[in-house]
Amino acid sequence: KPAKIFLLIGINDVSRGTPADTIVYRIGMIVRKIKTDSPKTKLYLQSVLPVTDHYNMFKGHTSRWQVIPEINKGLVRLAEKEGLTYIDLYSHFIDGQTGKMSTAYTNDGLHLLGKGYLKWVEIVKPYIGKK
Repeated sequence: KPAKIFLLIGINDVSRGTPADTIVYRIGMIVRKIKTDSPKTKLYLQSVLPVTDHYNMFKGHTSRWQVIPEINKGLVRLAEKEGLTYIDLYSHFIDGQTGKMSTAYTNDGLHLLGKGYLKWVEIVKPYIGKK
């Protein structure tokens, strides 16, 4: 049956050095596959959120939070090209001075705290009821 799918992007490709355009290209492949296999499914792209250096070091990754805006610009272009709704989480969750996840929403740079989940729900809720 048709469903609503929010594509979320993990940190592995970003942190291991994959170029931003390659990441966006791969996401585009996923989008096109879903659109082909389930043309009535409504897709949404959410912006990527960076993780903090502390979280990356703990997990053995290398922080590349500074490439996230480039990936998000590519996702905006992909959403426009594929006729998808793009949901900008980045501008709501990122500390403008550091370019990293605001400590108001996270305690480890990746996983949202209660306040972060509430903010996420507030942002995506208007899209959930749309057809």
